[in-house]
Amino acid sequence: KITNKLWGVVSMPAQNKIGDSKKKGAVLISYIIEPFTLAPWEPFSNLHTMYWECYEIARLFSERGYEVDIFDSKNTAFIPRKSYAVCVDVDKNLLRLSELLPKGCKKVFHILISHWEAYNKAEKKRLDELKTRRGVQLKPQRHMDPSRNAEIADYLEGFGNKAIFGTFTQFNKPIFFIPISAVIHYEFPKNKNFSQARKHFLWIGGGGAVLKGLDITLEAFNKMPDLHLHVCGPVYSDSDFAKAYKKELEGTPNIHVYGRIDVAGKQFRDIIDKCAAIVYPSAAEGSSGAVVQAMHAGLIPIITHETGIQEDSGYIPLLNPTPESIVKAIENFSHMDDKKMKLLAKKIWNYTRTHYTKEQFSKEYSRFINEVLKI
Repeated sequence: KITNKLWGVVSMPAQNKIGDSKKKGAVLISYIIEPFTLAPWEPFSNLHTMYWECYEIARLFSERGYEVDIFDSKNTAFIPRKSYAVCVDVDKNLLRLSELLPKGCKKVFHILISHWEAYNKAEKKRLDELKTRRGVQLKPQRHMDPSRNAEIADYLEGFGNKAIFGTFTQFNKPIFFIPISAVIHYEFPKNKNFSQARKHFLWIGGGGAVLKGLDITLEAFNKMPDLHLHVCGPVYSDSDFAKAYKKELEGTPNIHVYGRIDVAGKQFRDIIDKCAAIVYPSAAEGSSGAVVQAMHAGLIPIITHETGIQEDSGYIPLLNPTPESIVKAIENFSHMDDKKMKLLAKKIWNYTRTHYTKEQFSKEYSRFINEVLKI
């Protein structure tokens, strides 16, 4: 914590657990530093998978004999002073760093969300649609600054599916898929009463309510008083959105708002025990950690392709979602046969336990280092 405060960088020494014991060099990571400033007894935050994932990326390089330096991607003052073999960045630092790194340094863009331009256009489109529907003009909450990372990087890797990776096609570079991990695993809810659970749905997400489709989800459930929506996330952090949707958030008996929630806590466990599905019509993600966490709990995703979940996972797709199309999808789902619903939930749960885990993240990132970077 002291070194971070003074110099804005933390380091992980070379562990030399793979191959010979000789130190091979240094790696630079531009991401987050919080996971490296924890006391030995402090756990990683449950708010997002990135805390563990950033640490794991550093550890994988470290065990191959590389000293790893990590600085926050928002830190524009950091100057590299070592002969780094690899530089991994998640934001827009590769342009600045490329002029300071050695010529042989392998530059990696770790993709967390869709391309910035597509991301911004998606939010603007949703905001424009909201203005057309309700006459409400809200400001963008998730605007991304321009970045040339995908252009400058030697290698692209990270989260997404065909919809997300399709926003990077103009760069004509292959993207190495890395599966997002999960904060916690749940056993499959084999005793869940699906005849009751079919009436309850989860929406869980971070900031940017309109981008992530909370507005159209609230409007849809306002039209379905016999079905319940459980909303988890920092809804009131955007006061203008909360004001515009005050009736749905506070005056609609079948809509229940909990705020930001710990996915490893009892309250979240109680909510997912009630629900059969997660509804998440997001317009732009990388791979939604919230959806993956719900899938680990045995919930069936009713989602857009833009949530970045692999297409073969079994989710129910929402195409060009509107309040009306969400109503139709939810009502169709709520009339599904109990046995069929349980089988679909089990299929998705099995897929998630196989594809979206910490073990799978480590396996695929290790493969990227070994087979693509070849260091």
